[in-house]
Amino acid sequence: MKKKIPIIIFFIWLISGNTYSQEFNAGFNLGVSTTQVSGDNLAGFHKAGIILGGFVNRDVSQLLLIQLEMIFIQKGSSNTKKNNLIADIYLDYIEVPLLIKYRQSENIFIESGIYTSALINGYYHDLYGKLNTQTEFDNFDLGFLIGFTYKINNNISLNTRASNSILPIAEHASGQTYRFNKGKYNTTLNFTLQYHF
Repeated sequence: MKKKIPIIIFFIWLISGNTYSQEFNAGFNLGVSTTQVSGDNLAGFHKAGIILGGFVNRDVSQLLLIQLEMIFIQKGSSNTKKNNLIADIYLDYIEVPLLIKYRQSENIFIESGIYTSALINGYYHDLYGKLNTQTEFDNFDLGFLIGFTYKINNNISLNTRASNSILPIAEHASGQTYRFNKGKYNTTLNFTLQYHF
């Protein structure tokens, strides 16, 4: 609960605070995620998933706006080589990204920020079914993200975003660590359609 308090406080400020504009905008996201898990002995963004959720934002200046989102997102990795020794990873999260968006031009925004995710469902799966002998996944994922948005018109935008975990989402099967490599990390490329009300 303590981790959620700063997000709740910020959300209240976003709606009621005195900033550049008293208006805030809302909308929803729909798209796909392409993901991999660093440290799983696989490479490539071979795991596809869905993204579905909503957002609110408001201007803080003529060039900057702040956006808060809440989305359902699927992450993980896929063993396309079908190596029996490496299992697929399936991860479902409720994710809350907090973004600062810079208005590069009338139609283009550059964004960066952080996200926190709560794990809904996570498991390993090989050719024979779910595995119960692998390391467990953490209940939370904390990471950073960068991206850009192209505004097609007043209602529709296209967004591309890359993100990566800051903290490991699971230990290595061996339990070993080396310098900054503390375990498995989510890496994602997201492509979404954003509809602004």
